[in-house]
Amino acid sequence: MSRSMTRAPIPVFVFSCLLLTVGGCARHESALSDYQSGNYTEAFKVWRLMAEHGHAEAQNYLGVMLDQGQGVPEDDSEAVTWFRRAALQGNAVSQNNLGIMFRSGSGVPQDNATAVYWFKLSAEQGHLDAINNLGVMFDQGLGVVEDDVEAVRLFRLAAEKGHPRAMNNLGRMLQKGEGVPQDYRAAADWFEKASSQGDMEARNNFAVMLDNGTGVSADPARAMTLFLESARAGDVRAQVNLGKKLLADSSREQSLLEAYAWFNVASSSGDAEAKTLKEAAASRLDADQVREAQKLSRTIAENV
Repeated sequence: MSRSMTRAPIPVFVFSCLLLTVGGCARHESALSDYQSGNYTEAFKVWRLMAEHGHAEAQNYLGVMLDQGQGVPEDDSEAVTWFRRAALQGNAVSQNNLGIMFRSGSGVPQDNATAVYWFKLSAEQGHLDAINNLGVMFDQGLGVVEDDVEAVRLFRLAAEKGHPRAMNNLGRMLQKGEGVPQDYRAAADWFEKASSQGDMEARNNFAVMLDNGTGVSADPARAMTLFLESARAGDVRAQVNLGKKLLADSSREQSLLEAYAWFNVASSSGDAEAKTLKEAAASRLDADQVREAQKLSRTIAENV
């Protein structure tokens, strides 16, 4: 079962100046302000100087910018170097980031066991992203012996502390009965909580349960609203599910055009089911309607 990793973004207002001089703290805050305003080049310059003098947070920020190509050419190998320097100083955020790099094989040879090592170190410091990510590794048996019970424990630990993706992952385990007795009601509750915090995968999952009346009272109208919100935010499964709902609506021709458009958008992300459904929708349209639906899909894609 696929579950995605989570990484903490560069914080908006949180600074760590305890080990800096007043001037150093001011430079740190100035760099963060530059980063938030999109002046990546200047932020990178300041953080590089601080990182070279051993400041762990600056080293982590440098790794993030190199990994994402912000203000500098993307360089995953160099990003790993800076994540590692900060991680070796005990920086929990960098330990998690380094684990992600090893998990994905970005800038280093892919190595699940090493990813687990860094996730564990970060999780031991209470870093919620790392706790969730370690749960994913146990759930999928990556770098460790598969253990759904341990995965549930980790997902629950992070979920109960407010981590949206862990809430979603816990919901999936409860929905499937993996590592825990199957409990649709509890699954729906966790999906709803995660959705309320902006997790679009969870919003789609909650919409599915509302649509089917599984674990909650059926509410197809609300499900449709949630599918649309999640689809517009770029969730591919929501785009497919929204297309299915529209495809089943024979009350208006526009629904068929919209179904084709959403399947087309989802299929551009490589979703095989979306491609099949797009072809099914196309078989019910004439050439002019297909052109109109393709135009609609381009409009949707520009706004997703």
